[in-house]
Amino acid sequence: MHNYDRHNNQQEKSDVVSYVTDNLKKRNIRPDSLVSRSWERSVLEHGLNPDISTDVEILTPQELQSQIERHQSYLQIARNGLNGLAKRINPANYAVLLTDEIGVTLDARLPKNTAQDWINSGLRIGSVWTERNNGTNGIGTCLVEKQSLIIHRGEHFFDGNSNMSCAVSPIFEPTGELMGCLNASCLGFNDDKQHQYLTLQMVMMFSRMIENTFFKQSYHNQIRLNIRKTSFLSDLAYEQLIAVDEDGEMIGANRAAFNDYDGLLQHDKKIIGCNVSEITGLNLEQILSQSNGGAADIKLNSPLLQEEIEITLYAPSGKITVPHSRIQTKLNSSIHSHKHPSLEQLAGNDLTVQSNVNQIKNVINKDIPVLITGETGTGKEAFARAIHDASDRASGPFVALNCAAIPESLIESELFGYRSGSFTGANRKGMKGKLELANGGTIFLDEIGDMPVQLQTRLLRALAEREIIPLGATTPIKLDIQIISATHQNLFDRIKEKLFREDFYYRLNGMSLQLPPLRERTDKDFIIRSILDNELGGASSVSFTPQAEQILYSHQWPGNIRQLANVLRFAIAMSEDRHITLESLPIELRSGKQFDIGSQSAPAPIDPEAHKDTSLSSFIGEEEGKKLLDSLRKYKWNITHVSDELGVCRSTIYRKMRKYGIKQPNDVF
Repeated sequence: MHNYDRHNNQQEKSDVVSYVTDNLKKRNIRPDSLVSRSWERSVLEHGLNPDISTDVEILTPQELQSQIERHQSYLQIARNGLNGLAKRINPANYAVLLTDEIGVTLDARLPKNTAQDWINSGLRIGSVWTERNNGTNGIGTCLVEKQSLIIHRGEHFFDGNSNMSCAVSPIFEPTGELMGCLNASCLGFNDDKQHQYLTLQMVMMFSRMIENTFFKQSYHNQIRLNIRKTSFLSDLAYEQLIAVDEDGEMIGANRAAFNDYDGLLQHDKKIIGCNVSEITGLNLEQILSQSNGGAADIKLNSPLLQEEIEITLYAPSGKITVPHSRIQTKLNSSIHSHKHPSLEQLAGNDLTVQSNVNQIKNVINKDIPVLITGETGTGKEAFARAIHDASDRASGPFVALNCAAIPESLIESELFGYRSGSFTGANRKGMKGKLELANGGTIFLDEIGDMPVQLQTRLLRALAEREIIPLGATTPIKLDIQIISATHQNLFDRIKEKLFREDFYYRLNGMSLQLPPLRERTDKDFIIRSILDNELGGASSVSFTPQAEQILYSHQWPGNIRQLANVLRFAIAMSEDRHITLESLPIELRSGKQFDIGSQSAPAPIDPEAHKDTSLSSFIGEEEGKKLLDSLRKYKWNITHVSDELGVCRSTIYRKMRKYGIKQPNDVF
């Protein structure tokens, strides 16, 4: 039976290859191996037919805003690369798109004179380009192959997309995970594919810039090495960036480092987790010594690359062992290279917030814990970071922990850390907890109201005694930290419900800072201008029609400043020449809907036991909810697998679950 199945699979594969070859031949395409692989996946794995095209999925404004909010840090950095590339190629009638890791277009820069043509072609903010739904295409295939590529005209799986030529490059996190991609597309490009290679090189260059900036932001408080091959000193594409811990173990790297070292290390090891000595031949202490703590570059022969390299060391304050005034100046500028809003900037022109800031200034550096309360989106973390930056601890770490985002079973190890062998599945070298990582700086405990009661007891003791004992350890670690916590919940109600310890509340609440909701602030104009200046290219280049301006000022903003920022991003993306009209705004603002989830009536939840034998033959019509439930049960509520089976993005699955009142049971496993 096994041999028979294998024979059938081989025959099916052979038939698909012939089918793909014939279809591409009809289009006069001589595909490279990458395009052939993608076409074969489109037919064999995704069941697509090149003669029956499917429309590009477009997220609703609510779904899009949710995705934008989820990718805030990525967008803030990547927009510089997006704008830089667009500035150079928009005049040549190229559209530039930035996507996330599943193909959702988070931002775009379209040529002004032909913007509607691009929107009609599905190249717009909110479009979802995947190989699963759209067959071979620039964005979707790039995300699958995880390499830079060109999909030119008829190489697209669906003939309806054959007027496009797309040059795309993936964007990776410093841990090697995919973040998204940068895409440059043109319509009606009649030249040969090779004429797109220069465009691809520009796209690759700007995607590398985004990655390198993301790396530097992510590890600004870690020891970093910039390694360059002396044969390519002037080529940024070969600049290897590596972050290491105090033992010289590599914890992050850019793509150039991954490309050069993965595959060369012994026993097929990956670069993350290896020691810097395996690349340089020197341990971290030797590098610190020979570079005089970063004051001088080092040239040596790499035992791994078998060629000469040049190393520059960057180390934040407190991480170096060689004192030098010039080094300290350099380190301080590195630590503060990423500017966050100051307390004065956050205060704006609102008298209530200004009064709060004046009170904060009186308690800074007095070892008084601060409790920040306010609705979601009012800027609690921004205020916490500003307090840290205004204190004597500014050069120390700022460590944030969202108590609501971590499973209850993991939050204790996240806070207190653990030593090697503490429990099954633990890192063999152990892990420092957030409290230990924050030593000398500030710990920000966000959504503290969601912390389990039993953990409140242990944290209360740690804060009172100013020391912790990691899991599996016997020796306590002294703590020197500023405590800032935040919540959107009413903690007095939680105390009455026995869900929050009263003594823990008073330990955290040395000073209470209540942030007003945006609808109550008197300085909306200041806030709008600040968002435009700090995140969206400047307020001076943006104009509003009276109708649009009136809506922005009168809306109730249940999502507060976070929602306002997302709306402004969306409006600018949909506007012509950064002139925001009524039509530029999301539909819920234009219709006057506030989307107060608490006031909406949900349909009765589906009984999980009521529908066990419905098929998954389609995902439409009156049976939609039951078929969704069947798939969720089949894959034990794994949303990614359900998304793959039903052929829709994960955000759509969540939206449908809300629509039908489907909730995950507690005993799935």
